[in-house]
Amino acid sequence: MRIWLISASLFIFTAITPVKGFAQDNSSSIVEQSLQDAMIIGGTAVGGAVLGLSTLSFVEEPGDHLKNILVGGAVGIIVGVGLVAYMQANKSQTIYKQTSVDSLDFETSQRVAWHQKEHSQTAPVPPAQVGYQFSF
Repeated sequence: MRIWLISASLFIFTAITPVKGFAQDNSSSIVEQSLQDAMIIGGTAVGGAVLGLSTLSFVEEPGDHLKNILVGGAVGIIVGVGLVAYMQANKSQTIYKQTSVDSLDFETSQRVAWHQKEHSQTAPVPPAQVGYQFSF
């Protein structure tokens, strides 16, 4: 009985492959993008730490200047975060440019008409019921 249970479970684990669902496609790409961003930040941090480490050869007492390694790593993290933010902003720009509204044909008069149409559909906000009285 025990051998049959082990062989059946091995068959189930090897014969049945998980099917990738459609909902998992976007999440895996988001995970991959997040890992790529983390690797960029980690790489720039390591690069900054190496640059901080390389400064130790130019001082007489390297033990007194070990903070250069931490400062280099911190600067590397800051540069990495800036780089990732820049890359994400450019990615958003390309997504925006690929939308159905052509940015070249969306002139000022068309933007004003679109804005008025969009805001006319919302309910008007009543004026505030607050009054002030000043006396000197």
